[in-house]
Amino acid sequence: MGSQLDNQLGLLFRLVDRVLATAQVEGAARDGCENQLRSYATKVLGSQLSHAPPADESAVLQGMRLDLEAQGRGDLMTKVLERCEKLARNSRVSTHTRVGVMQLLRQVAKDGGLSGSGGSGGISLVSLGRAIHPVASTRQDTAARPTSSQQQQLYSVSLPPSSTASRMASLNGSQAMYGADDGALDTNVRRDRSGSAGSDDTYSFTVKEPLLVRDVLYACQGINGKFTTFGDAEQRFVINPQADVPTADREQMCALMELGFLFKRVQSHLSAARAEHGAIRQALCAALGQENKDFYRFMAVLQGQATQPIPSPGDSGADAVGPYLTLRRLEVWLAEPIRRMRLMAVLADTTAGLSGGALAGAVYTHVHGHGDPFVRSYTSRMLDAVCVPLFEMIRRWVFEGQLEDPYGEFFVVKQAGAAGDASLDMWRDGYAIDAAHVPRFLSPQLASKILRAGKSVNFLQECCGDVSWVQERAMSAHAAAAAAVSIGQVEGLEKFVSDALADVDRRLISLLFDKFALAKHCDAMRRYVLLGQGDFVQALMDMAQAELGQEASAVSEISLNHIVRQAISASNAKYDDEDVIDRVRARKHKSVGGGEVGWDVFRLTYDVRGPLATLFTPSAQRAYHRVFTLLWRLKRAEADLAHSWVMLKCEVERTCAKFNKGAHGGADGALEIARRFLTLRSEMSHFCTNLQYYIMYEVMETAWREFNAQATAASDLDELIAAHDKYLDTLVTKALLGEATETLRVTLRELLENMLTLRGQVRKFSDTVRASYSKLFAARARIDSRTAAGQWGTAAGDEQIRAISASELEPLLVGVEELDRKHRKGIADFTHRLPSQAHEEVRFLLYRLDFTEFYKRSSGVADDGDEDDEDGVGGGLGGTSARATPREDGMVLG
Repeated sequence: MGSQLDNQLGLLFRLVDRVLATAQVEGAARDGCENQLRSYATKVLGSQLSHAPPADESAVLQGMRLDLEAQGRGDLMTKVLERCEKLARNSRVSTHTRVGVMQLLRQVAKDGGLSGSGGSGGISLVSLGRAIHPVASTRQDTAARPTSSQQQQLYSVSLPPSSTASRMASLNGSQAMYGADDGALDTNVRRDRSGSAGSDDTYSFTVKEPLLVRDVLYACQGINGKFTTFGDAEQRFVINPQADVPTADREQMCALMELGFLFKRVQSHLSAARAEHGAIRQALCAALGQENKDFYRFMAVLQGQATQPIPSPGDSGADAVGPYLTLRRLEVWLAEPIRRMRLMAVLADTTAGLSGGALAGAVYTHVHGHGDPFVRSYTSRMLDAVCVPLFEMIRRWVFEGQLEDPYGEFFVVKQAGAAGDASLDMWRDGYAIDAAHVPRFLSPQLASKILRAGKSVNFLQECCGDVSWVQERAMSAHAAAAAAVSIGQVEGLEKFVSDALADVDRRLISLLFDKFALAKHCDAMRRYVLLGQGDFVQALMDMAQAELGQEASAVSEISLNHIVRQAISASNAKYDDEDVIDRVRARKHKSVGGGEVGWDVFRLTYDVRGPLATLFTPSAQRAYHRVFTLLWRLKRAEADLAHSWVMLKCEVERTCAKFNKGAHGGADGALEIARRFLTLRSEMSHFCTNLQYYIMYEVMETAWREFNAQATAASDLDELIAAHDKYLDTLVTKALLGEATETLRVTLRELLENMLTLRGQVRKFSDTVRASYSKLFAARARIDSRTAAGQWGTAAGDEQIRAISASELEPLLVGVEELDRKHRKGIADFTHRLPSQAHEEVRFLLYRLDFTEFYKRSSGVADDGDEDDEDGVGGGLGGTSARATPREDGMVLG
């Protein structure tokens, strides 16, 4: 390229010297003419001539002939033909070059730049030499002819004159045009049109378009040029106001230099990025940086185009190169880069200050919030690049359970204290979702799946000890998972997560049921803690009565556990697995006040360890204990009622029969009270039995079947936990232990307390009857011994015992009637509130408790007749109260 430039310049200067020598111009005038001619020739050679060379020489000659005839100089055509024949005889000049030279001469003659003083012009070299011989006429003609800025877009500024400087300016202008020296000012030199022959010579430098193109290219890369600088106040590239640039071209340059402002904007975001901003921010900056690299390569291509000249006349097709850039061409070339850089700047500004999933979500919003296909396609590539580190975090979390997030970008976070607190529930409280960092392209369902997948992997490793399976799975799936997340495609993420989650869920459920025997331990909780193993419960109550009958402070937990082991050995529970039996424990609950006995503080617990503790959490254990407490009280009330029946039938009635043998009719009052006690006991037993049946069968068994079916069909741990929680919630709600049945439980507690009180009353009644019979038996023995000795059987001072003392029976009668009144009132209140406060299924319980509507009808009578009943209590041993007639209505005594 350099040798070609030297040859072209050498030919140009030789042509100028030949013209000056022919014209015989000497002295100072020669220097001026030489500079002017060289400048003009260089300008013409570097101009954007759009006319292609004619196809043949005859067409050019015909055009010259027409031009001369139009000027009235047709006689000069003979000389033109002679010069062309001499040029054709030169074997070193090709036809293409010869035609190009002829076209150049014709174009110069058309421009009128070298016409003679007389107004006549010619196109021959001789006439060119004559035309420039008079310096004054040349100066006049130069001032008179039109400028060529309309074709070449030339801009000028004034500089001081110098012959040497003028010569160098002409040379440097040509070199700048061909890219020989980017630092040289691309100018052409001419005399100032406002000056005169006698005044000091001044020169103006005309800035050519390639220099402006070069400044635009610099500005696009954020670099200041000769005539363009970046204004901090304007925040854009501005053109030097001293440069005489037309408005249209200035606006065109400003539009092109917007690319430089956008480039600097993106670069400022890239330079401000730090490692502590996170991996996702780094991925975005890397994607923007890669786009900038492509932009640099594109600008390098443009700069290479800018340094290439247009084809010169005489060049062969193989030697010709593409034309250099113009502002108009540059506008076409930079249209798409400006569009891309605009999008990059918008993405950089939109994501400023964001990190993690919020940053990826902002990019996603820009992708799907725009209707332009180009914008969607371009920003989708950015989104894919940004999502690569995010998807890598998801991959490691889903497959390895590792949460490596040093900069807090991931939407899965470890809860405070999850690592150090052994009592913390790893599944429920170990990890959670930070909603602020969830990308917008992840649905809540997908985010929950990702959370559960990682939690399951952690649960397998830390709670189940299944580390080997996790490692093998992570290694086998590493290649496929890495390929799936390396491209950052959002569409394939859901399938990737779902497949991984299904594998780990199957493994986890299999371990819970097979290795850790979840079904067996759930059944053990039902049989022991919920008193479903009937023979064990009966044996336990029989063996623990003596121990539990003591004060709460005197009860020993060691003794209770020994009794539990004995009860297991005395029932079919002894055939259970030793692991199950070892987990059954008796606990002494903390006493809440004075006067409590062992029955009130006794608890049966089942020790659950390992991964099963995720289901049987402390809150679940409390729910089990609440149900156990209710069932245990019902069992105790049932046992006390049974013991009361034994005392009344086996002790009181037999003793009264013996008493009547010795004193005819003396125990009739006691038998009447015994019938009152038996009637009340039957009513209490009816209530206790039906309530216990309702809880044990209609609530527990139904809930157990549903839980068993749901647990068997559960596909993941969350479904299993949900099924167990639903099971416990059903037990608590339907067993009248929920918050809505608080007042109902108070009434139920009073009813159970009345049942326990009944046993004490029956015990006191039995002691009274036995004491009276002992006195009668002792008096009979004394009489018999005296009679046998021949004495009077009855001696003075002996007590006459003919019947059980009414004073001793009166308090018992009052007590049983008061207890009966409380029980009936409690039953009426319970059945009245039951439909409104309890679950809808209690209607069956309500029907069994009062199927004859006796309590419903008698509740109003009891409220109205309380005063009369109080006056009539204890009216006599043989008296009959209206409350003592429920059996006449057919109430089942059970």
